[in-house]
Amino acid sequence: MDAAERKNREDTIYDILRTDILELKLRPGMVFSIKDIMEVYDVGRTPVRDALISLSKDGLVTLLPQKGTMISKINYDKIRNERFMRISVEKQIMLEFMGVCDLKILTELEMSIDRQSSILKSGDPRAFMAEDMYFHSIFYYGVKKGYCCQILTDNSGHYNRMRLLVMSENGIERRIIDQHKELIDAVLAKDSDRLCTILNHHLNRIVSQERRIIQNYPDLFDTERQEARRETDELGVDFLVETKLKYHA
Repeated sequence: MDAAERKNREDTIYDILRTDILELKLRPGMVFSIKDIMEVYDVGRTPVRDALISLSKDGLVTLLPQKGTMISKINYDKIRNERFMRISVEKQIMLEFMGVCDLKILTELEMSIDRQSSILKSGDPRAFMAEDMYFHSIFYYGVKKGYCCQILTDNSGHYNRMRLLVMSENGIERRIIDQHKELIDAVLAKDSDRLCTILNHHLNRIVSQERRIIQNYPDLFDTERQEARRETDELGVDFLVETKLKYHA
């Protein structure tokens, strides 16, 4: 890596680490040191330290005095709160969107659904979640509420990691795409009651699966027990792949 590439990586190490946490490349509960990050990501101490401080403010890492830093475990109370915020805001966004929907936006929504169908065949939960989030963002930006979308995205780390775990273990549900189509149909029909019913079901669809995920992967979730450093964990190893969670459509 030349000097320019190293400088660019140091400038973006916060974004790189944040993405690796949210995409479950780094295991929730994993304990590491600043030196570990410096070596694996090839960056200097100061940008790593600054990035970890910022990530701790985001609630994505936990600073452990005398022990290092831990990737924050998934907290179920935060999942419920983050989901509640999204449902509350998105209902209003969708209702407002009914009045401004135009051909250009509809085309963008339909193109996203086509991409979702293609990703469904490949069975890649990370790519599908990214496209799913983009699909929903279209409604926010369509009513000039992109800032609200960004605020929710920035504060949904626990909820989105749970969503990714569910999709990784169970496979991507075709029903998700069908519900996206139903949302568009309800908007076009200007049927607000149907829209709210579909959206509520859509955003709550994984609730019934969450308890089983917590039982299957208890070490990933927040408990009073503080985890000791595990030598089997390695930075630079993709947790989601290494745990052999199933990728299937």
